[in-house]
Amino acid sequence: MKIEVGIMALASFLLVACSGPQGPQGQAGPPGEKGAKGDQGPPGPAGSAGSAGLRIVSGEKTVNCSDDEVLVSVLCSAGAPDGAGCSAGVTATGLCMRK
Repeated sequence: MKIEVGIMALASFLLVACSGPQGPQGQAGPPGEKGAKGDQGPPGPAGSAGSAGLRIVSGEKTVNCSDDEVLVSVLCSAGAPDGAGCSAGVTATGLCMRK
């Protein structure tokens, strides 16, 4: 028991006696191997509504925005748009922006 305590005291003394200024940092080693892909984490909470003032609308042939919005773009599922609408039987998707 006395020998163990003596060894611990000597080790502590030697560690304290070795406290000098820190040397310069060495070079970084090579990158390690790529690890295995981990499992997907749980879904996070839903974010707050955006404040960009944009809204996507869709409809059969035509789209409409609210009175406080303006239609800025129209896309048709087939063919080219004609104003705020598309040809019959085609889905129209529009982008409305707050005035």
